[in-house]
Amino acid sequence: MMKLNWLVLLVLLLPLSLKAEPKVVLVSIDGVRWQEVFAGADPTLYQQPQWVKTPELIRAFKPGQPELLMPFLHKTVKQQGITVGDRRQGSAINVSNPYQISYPGYQELLAGFSDPAIHSNNKIANPNVTVLEWLNQQPQLQHKVAAFGSWDLFPYILNTKRSGLTVNAGFMQEQGKLSEKQKYLNQLQAKTPSPFSSVRLDVFTQEFALEHMRLHKPKLLYIALGEADDFAHLGQYDQYLAAIHRSDQFIADLWQELQNDPYYRNQTTLLISTDHGRGEAAQWRSHGKSAAVPGYKGPVPQIAGSEQIWLAAMGPEIPAAGLIRTTGSWQQGQMAATLAAALGFDYQAVQPKAAQAFDFSASARLALFGKVPVAESQGL
Repeated sequence: MMKLNWLVLLVLLLPLSLKAEPKVVLVSIDGVRWQEVFAGADPTLYQQPQWVKTPELIRAFKPGQPELLMPFLHKTVKQQGITVGDRRQGSAINVSNPYQISYPGYQELLAGFSDPAIHSNNKIANPNVTVLEWLNQQPQLQHKVAAFGSWDLFPYILNTKRSGLTVNAGFMQEQGKLSEKQKYLNQLQAKTPSPFSSVRLDVFTQEFALEHMRLHKPKLLYIALGEADDFAHLGQYDQYLAAIHRSDQFIADLWQELQNDPYYRNQTTLLISTDHGRGEAAQWRSHGKSAAVPGYKGPVPQIAGSEQIWLAAMGPEIPAAGLIRTTGSWQQGQMAATLAAALGFDYQAVQPKAAQAFDFSASARLALFGKVPVAESQGL
């Protein structure tokens, strides 16, 4: 009888041990334009020999068919969650920083506000506490926050010397007690050349992040992919499109792994965005100021379109709203408070300079195209 009573007690306590806890995965894809995300290959660039050296690489990607370029985003995320940024449909999200280059963009994305002191891509330690650093200080999340990036500036952006965050970026090797896969990735990365001096191939960022997730179960995981932006700066539109497609494939694999793991299944919010936009037509290679293009010797006007970004999200608290029409423009800086809110924290309470969280709730005035066409969303 005593054994039976203990068995009944264990059965009753089991649901408590499996209580859902919110998790967040944020993925950024550096320098990807909204035009490709929502309209597919650009017809003004797609068949230009100047920009496309390997046509067979992108033959499957067609203008006007974005689902071929980013099938997971359009067939899964857009169907089960929300997207923002298709300006042809009255949906807009912008950066608020005036520099429209990567470090200021990541500062805004991760800290929630623009800082005039962060105006270049120089390797300076970020004086601002990001939402990742703050969340890592909370007892429920301590040592449960991790970031993996392809660009070697992320240890500075996240100020690892001060924050103590788990960060692996650039060409860093994994340290500490390693799995066999981590050891192999370290060896393979050291032997693999990258076409970029400060950005490793995204596959290493992806695989390091996935293995860390399997081993350590972070509640907040940030993955920053970088290839697309660097191929764009090189003027390789075919490689730029291929990098976007690979990023989408990785996010699909990541989501599948999250759903296969009871620790993450039905408890995880997925947020996807970028750090800045790019120019149009002949200026597609650059963003911010023309000086960002290697070898550029002319004047340095602002590149139109650099402020225009995009967003996709899905998760247990995000309605299946599809593309959201915005009144005015949502702002990149809202991501930090949104990320914190998804984990149950009020970031604005400790950082009043941060923009308020996006309103993804089912009761928000969302523009559900084809469902409630008269509705609108302020976002702010």
